[in-house]
Amino acid sequence: MRPLRLFVFCMLFILTVGAVSAQDATPTPLPPIKIGFIADQSGVGYLFAQSQLAGLQVAVNEINAAGGLLGRRVEFVIRDAQLRADVGTTIARQMILEDGVELLVGPTSSAVALAVAVIAEENKIPLALHTSNSIALSTTGWNKYMVQVVPHTTIETRAAAQYMSDLGYTMWSSIGPDYAFGRDGFASFKPRLEELVPGAQIISEQWPPLSERDLTTYITALQAAAPEAIFGNLWGDQFVTFTQQAAPVGLFETSTYIGLMDLDYMRAIGDDLPDGMYGYTRAPFYALEGEMVDSFMERYQRLTAGQYPADWAIMMYDAVMALRAAVEQAGTTDGDAVAAAFDGLEFESLRGTLTIRDCDHMANVGAYVGKATYTDEYPFPILTETLFVPFDEVALTCEEVLATRAP
Repeated sequence: MRPLRLFVFCMLFILTVGAVSAQDATPTPLPPIKIGFIADQSGVGYLFAQSQLAGLQVAVNEINAAGGLLGRRVEFVIRDAQLRADVGTTIARQMILEDGVELLVGPTSSAVALAVAVIAEENKIPLALHTSNSIALSTTGWNKYMVQVVPHTTIETRAAAQYMSDLGYTMWSSIGPDYAFGRDGFASFKPRLEELVPGAQIISEQWPPLSERDLTTYITALQAAAPEAIFGNLWGDQFVTFTQQAAPVGLFETSTYIGLMDLDYMRAIGDDLPDGMYGYTRAPFYALEGEMVDSFMERYQRLTAGQYPADWAIMMYDAVMALRAAVEQAGTTDGDAVAAAFDGLEFESLRGTLTIRDCDHMANVGAYVGKATYTDEYPFPILTETLFVPFDEVALTCEEVLATRAP
């Protein structure tokens, strides 16, 4: 081979090998971080699940638009727990072992959440709770991998008792779903009411199963007791059904009612909302302000064809922001590292800057209480004359929390 040809051949060889080497050096895209959303999409949980899903989508879209989390795209997997603890346990395991999720959010039901928390702890998977809020999730059923951005039952029902104490009613009845959320809420409301209103007493308690749709028997029992006021924590479709069955027989004309009144309920009940009802709620969009809220509202309404976000959408978004902040601080999705990052974590939420305390990983969130009212501003009723009750006024202290876990 002549020298010139040999030189050309060598140069072509070098350039070819260099091109292959450069191609081989292209970094492999990092796998996505998967968030598992354990939803309760069946039965009374349907309304909540739709709002939660939209809030999750807004949060994930925002994270990915900003470059992802730890340089990785975020995706989510959703499965229906059907309001059943055994199903929640099964799908949580499937998400972790089969789908490869590294973070969990949900569910709606506290009974399901207590079961899922066990699976999260076994597998060291961070779990953010945004709707389920039995006090047991912060006390006896708590583990370090959990974080909670929803006011628990003690916070919101103590706030309700504080608000209603000014009305002076002493003869009360109650109605709530017969499981952890319902029972725990009543167990906090009753002593705070008795503390604030001398002589107050609960003269009737009604406990329909969560799946019950014919509430006639319970309504009749409430009427027979003839209370001045009724405390309730029915929710979702069951609360809509209760209102529709109780209003025609005049229950709300003889007894003042206060209960959980989220936006999904307000939308569903619409023009059928009885006069003179009071409500407590967790994150009403119309009581929140700031650029972060405005941006969220714009993106949420673009995603949902102009709908207003329910409390559940707002708290789901905040739950994802808490996970995001903890993962970024830890620099990893490793469960132990994220759990450690939860301690004292500050993060920006739609409800302002929130801090997570060490003893129970509760964010310092309060509750909103007000009167259910029609206004000209929205095509559904909202709470007016609203009082925000701060976390420190109604939450258990860390000493009280730790005492519940003592042997």
